[in-house]
Amino acid sequence: MIRQFEIWVVMSLVFLAGACDLSTRLSAIKIKDLLENPRKYENREVTIYGTVTGGASLLVVKYFEIEDGTGAMRVVTSRVLPGKGEKIKVIGTLESIEFGTERMVVLREKSEKEG
Repeated sequence: MIRQFEIWVVMSLVFLAGACDLSTRLSAIKIKDLLENPRKYENREVTIYGTVTGGASLLVVKYFEIEDGTGAMRVVTSRVLPGKGEKIKVIGTLESIEFGTERMVVLREKSEKEG
């Protein structure tokens, strides 16, 4: 009897974790949409969800790259960099960084203080 209860609790927790992950994925905007229509989302707060594929901390900026199956995007952050392979939700503002004729669309992560 107790064994069945333990199995039920574990299965319920697994189901809830999966449901939360699915909910996060469904509420996030696809990176492909952001990259194809940057003017539509520029300076707006958006949410993306995906897997961290790398990152770097340079002298003046820290960033990581996140991939969601539709595309990849760099996220500029002031927070601790997430680990490679980590699945995360990121809330931030879409910005365009331009170097001459080159343009890079990035997400500036919302800081803990903002919200």
